[in-house]
Amino acid sequence: MKKLLALLLSAALVGLAANVAQAAEAQATEAKVVKITGSATATLPGQTEAVALTEGMSLPAGSTITTGAGSEVDVQPMAGTLTAIRANSTISLDELSVTKNDAGVVTKQTAQLSLKSGNVVSSLDPAKKSINNYGVRTPKGVAAARGTVYSVGVSVTSGTTVATMAGSVTITTAAGVAYQVDIGTGLVIGVDGAAPSEPVTLAQLVAAETAAGTGGGENSITTAIAAAVTTVATAVQNNTIGTSGDAAVTALAAVVNVASQANPAQAASFTTQAVTAVAAPTSTVSVSGGNATTAAAAVTEAAVQGAVQGTIASGGTAAQAQAVTNSVTTAATTTASTAGVSTAAIASAAATGAQTGTTAGNATVTAAGGTAVAAQVVTAPAAPTTDNPAPPAVVVPPTVSTPITPIDPTVVSPSGGQQ
Repeated sequence: MKKLLALLLSAALVGLAANVAQAAEAQATEAKVVKITGSATATLPGQTEAVALTEGMSLPAGSTITTGAGSEVDVQPMAGTLTAIRANSTISLDELSVTKNDAGVVTKQTAQLSLKSGNVVSSLDPAKKSINNYGVRTPKGVAAARGTVYSVGVSVTSGTTVATMAGSVTITTAAGVAYQVDIGTGLVIGVDGAAPSEPVTLAQLVAAETAAGTGGGENSITTAIAAAVTTVATAVQNNTIGTSGDAAVTALAAVVNVASQANPAQAASFTTQAVTAVAAPTSTVSVSGGNATTAAAAVTEAAVQGAVQGTIASGGTAAQAQAVTNSVTTAATTTASTAGVSTAAIASAAATGAQTGTTAGNATVTAAGGTAVAAQVVTAPAAPTTDNPAPPAVVVPPTVSTPITPIDPTVVSPSGGQQ
């Protein structure tokens, strides 16, 4: 009898284990096309002819997406993730799956992509980093992340580039060398597979591209930074970032801060996009129970802080820091006023950003043995009214940037600086 009971118990345990194993098996999923600018095509698995992509279309693993000049495709490969496939890019969806426990709860979601050429910007919801398994494979290595915003580019002339705007990314080269690319830094792996000993700041990479006259290229770091701002702003505006409320604003503010710090000359443009996003009727963001006004103030403060810090760290004067503050504030107030959002809080936010940016910039300069810049009280431009029309829009050429020396990013990533 005991032997029979033991056999029955053993059989039950084996069955239970089989059920658990079955429940833990990865299940295939599909990516969804969220938005298309221009036109793009996809070659589905088992097919040889490409088909035109349409918004809302589902793509299984094994599909290859191709974009042409002036085109861009936003794809959601897994929940809480947005991948912006930029112009003249080719990328394949290698693996798309989710793993659930026996209660049906997702314990892991996977999206592994292969970038053949071009550039992609990926935004991963940090709230899902415990279950995210996301990576972009390139000919020179795999850039993996869990809760971050980052750009990956592949070019036959410049090699592979990785730029991290929030959180951190781990890229493992074909030779098996792993690099951690933290917020505000980037890595360039040459066509020959050569890479620096460690990642460098995005500011340094922008400065190098400016000096070389390559900052306007599709796969340049300068262009990738601007594309990251556009991607996250669009996601916030359309509520596709995978998170909402404070977390969405925090993610956008972090990206705008890093972008403005790396390239102060484009800070006004970054601010315009960010304020437009949080003020849009389709956006449902908030800051600690606030509304579009407080959200606009938050991204304005982040932009001013980054731009002032970057300006001072590059050896700029207090007057130049004041000028960049004014340009960002003008962009924010003009955009907010046009969207019908109160601008009263923006001047105060700009002043705070200028103060913290000055402190952070001076800390960097002092650490390098330079002379600190005296802080100034910011006099922000008046908010536009009927009697006080908006000043002319600040036009920032997309290929012009301010060369700045390496700086240490001080923004706390929404993903806690972790993968």
